Amino acid sequence: MFAPQKFAPTLSYDGEVTADGLSMAVASHVRDKMAGNDERVIPVNIDHREGASPTGVELAQLKRFLRGSQGYRTLVLWPETSRELSRQMSEAYRQVAGALPLDIPVEVAGPASDVWMDLAAQTLVLANDVDSLEHFIDLNEYVPNAYASLGDYLKAIAAGFNRRRLELIRATGRDTRLTIVWVSESAGHGILSSLTSSRRFGMLDGVALVQACADSVVGKWWAAHPGLLVQTIVALDAHVLSVSPPLSLAAISRYGPDEYQEALRGLEFPPRTPADVTTYLTRADLGRRLAGQVRSVGEGRGNPAEYARGIFAKLADDVGFQGARDKQLNKAMAAAIQSSDLGKGAQVISETALPHLPSLIPDISIVDEGRANCLEFTYRKGDFLNSSNRSTIAQYCLGKLRNYARSLGWISASE
Repeated sequence: MFAPQKFAPTLSYDGEVTADGLSMAVASHVRDKMAGNDERVIPVNIDHREGASPTGVELAQLKRFLRGSQGYRTLVLWPETSRELSRQMSEAYRQVAGALPLDIPVEVAGPASDVWMDLAAQTLVLANDVDSLEHFIDLNEYVPNAYASLGDYLKAIAAGFNRRRLELIRATGRDTRLTIVWVSESAGHGILSSLTSSRRFGMLDGVALVQACADSVVGKWWAAHPGLLVQTIVALDAHVLSVSPPLSLAAISRYGPDEYQEALRGLEFPPRTPADVTTYLTRADLGRRLAGQVRSVGEGRGNPAEYARGIFAKLADDVGFQGARDKQLNKAMAAAIQSSDLGKGAQVISETALPHLPSLIPDISIVDEGRANCLEFTYRKGDFLNSSNRSTIAQYCLGKLRNYARSLGWISASE
C-alpha cells in the first residue's frame, strides 16, 4: 500500500482483462478488504502482463471498466519497464479513450545512483537482521553506474552475499551453528542485550563485542579483522543466551552427577521429572533457539522464582563448578536435550570432538544429517550477567569465535 490516506489496499489483478472481470474483482476487494464507508481510491495492479501490450479490444474493455460503477474509484496500473513500449501503449489508449485526466505514461524514477550504496547497506541489515554487514561483503566492488536500475544493483549484491555465505558454509564441510550459553543466577538476558543484535534476539554483534573489551588481547585482534569477525558470526549464526536457575536446577536434579543431586536433596530441592525438565527447556531461550524459533528483544522475559535463585546460590557455594565439574553438568544438559523433542532425530553428544572440527571439543553437539549445533556452556556464581562483567563476557565470546574460525580453517592455527 502507498499513500494510505488517499489510497486503499492495492488489488493485484491477474485475470483476463475485461470490464466484467475487473468489476467483479474490485467488488470482492471492497467487500473483503475495506470498510463500508471507505471512499479511498483503489489501485488495481495488472503486473502479470508486463511486456505484453493490451490489444485494441482490451483497451476498449479498460475504458468501459474505468467509466463503470466499480471502475470510477480505481487507478489502473499497468507496469512496464520498456520506455518505448509504455509510450506506444499510452498513445493507443488515448486514441480509444480520448483526452485523459493524467499525462501517461507516468515514469517512476527511483533514488539517484549516488545513494544506492547506502541503500544497499541498509537493505542488507534490514533483510538479514544482522548488524555491520558492510564487513561481510565489499560494496565497493559493485559500481552503481554499471547497473540499469536499483533493483538490478541490489540483486547483484544479494547474489554476491549469498554466494559468499555459501562459500563459508561449504568450507566448514557441514552447516555449523554456535550458541554460547551462560548459566548463573541471572534472570533473563541481562548485559547480553548490549552485546547482541537489536534486530535479532541473541545474535552476537561484532562491533559491540570489540568495543566492550577494546583493550584486551582478543579484542585488539578482532578489531584488526572486522570483516572476518562479521563473516564468522554470520556463517556460524553465532548467538549468546542465558540459562536461569529453574532450568539448570531441573536438569541437574534429574540428570546431574551424584554430588549435585545429593547436595540438592540436602537443600530440600524437589526432584524434577523428565516432563518437568522438558517443559522448562522448551520455554527457555535455549529451547527456542534449538527449535529454530525467533524471539524478539521486546518480548516479556519473566523472572525465575526467588526460591530457585537461592538454591542455585547455595549449590554454587557448597559444590561449585570447578575441577572439571562443568563437564558433568554439560552431560546433564545434553541428557535433558536428548530426552526432549529437541533431540529427536539427532545425535546429542557432550565433550566429544566432531570430524569437521578436529581441534575443538564442543561442550554439547546436536548433530543431524544437515547441521551441527554446537553449544558452549559456562557456569558462574552469582548474578553474573551484569554490567561489571561486560568485558569478561565479551572476551569469552570473542575467544570462542576465534577458536571456531581457527578450527574451521578461516584463520591460520598460529593466529
